[in-house]
Amino acid sequence: MSEHDDSEKTEEATPERRRRAREEGQFPRSKDAQAVAASLAVLLALTALATEYGTLLSTYTVQHFGEPYALVHGEVGRVFSELGGVVLRLLVPPACIAVAMSLLVGFAEAGIEPRLELVLPKWSRIDPLARLRELLSPKQQAVTGLLTLARVVVIGVVSTLLLRDAFPLLARLTRAELGAAVHEVLAVAMRFSLWATLALAGLAAIDYFQSWLRHERSIRMTKQEIKEEHHQQEGDPRVRARQRARARELARRGLATEVKRADVVIANPTHISVVLRYRPERGAPVVSAKGYDEIALYIRKLATEHGVPVVENRPLARALAASVRVGRPVPVELYAAVAEVLAFVYRLKTARLRGRRGAPAARPRHASRRFEPS
Repeated sequence: MSEHDDSEKTEEATPERRRRAREEGQFPRSKDAQAVAASLAVLLALTALATEYGTLLSTYTVQHFGEPYALVHGEVGRVFSELGGVVLRLLVPPACIAVAMSLLVGFAEAGIEPRLELVLPKWSRIDPLARLRELLSPKQQAVTGLLTLARVVVIGVVSTLLLRDAFPLLARLTRAELGAAVHEVLAVAMRFSLWATLALAGLAAIDYFQSWLRHERSIRMTKQEIKEEHHQQEGDPRVRARQRARARELARRGLATEVKRADVVIANPTHISVVLRYRPERGAPVVSAKGYDEIALYIRKLATEHGVPVVENRPLARALAASVRVGRPVPVELYAAVAEVLAFVYRLKTARLRGRRGAPAARPRHASRRFEPS
């Protein structure tokens, strides 16, 4: 598509334009959303596992420092080995939760559309000069500066409010027991982390909204672009003609297969042709194909080529074509009429067989017969 001035892009993006933009990696996103979500998930996990973690640390501390037999006997390696196990038990659950939440937010922003070409190195994305120009652009510097300033202000406000309320309590902890003091300090730190993360989540939401607005403006289209896309979706008339010809060819092949396996074709006499297949073990006869006008004539031609009887019965052909879909059995109200036609066809086949064996019965001159039920 040709380049256009932004003032000419007055139309909303079409679904096709949005799909192409997403395939190219263009979608609204917040730079801090994944980090904030992971931090919030870790804090909630630590809150839920606080009792278990406290018990684990207390048990390890009492075991190795309350009665330091291992240290006294020089078994320092065992102490550090068990410390490694404790650290892993402390770090692995929050780390897994952080990774899972980060991936969840990433998929929520980008969608689940694996595209290998977006992972492969691309010079336009890793070009240091282009990246440096983008970072040093006045607009980008202004946005980055505002976000940084907002983060500093938010953290400062949260710190001031929490520490103002918690400072008297923290000042009295110098006279408290060690366990109680540690518990209170951790509680204050957890509250500070939680409120700071929630405040940063609000900034991330604002950043995402701004990114969404920029993305919507960037993918807007001109009226000419919409027309060009419409023509591209319609395709070349010659291509459409070939596709229709291919479809007709496939339909004709299907008709040839069904007519070849049929027992009789009921015609009207040139406008409608209904193909019937009867297998006693499957119950009622089935309408395996039907057609009108040119298709009806083509069905009759196929029937003649494959030696399938063509019975002209206008009322029955009209009734079957109007009331029975392809692949469905004949309805009960048409059983009698269809049974008469099938009986006629079987008599015709018997006459053929006798004629081939030299029986006195005359062989029919043609497979097509006009038949009206009595």
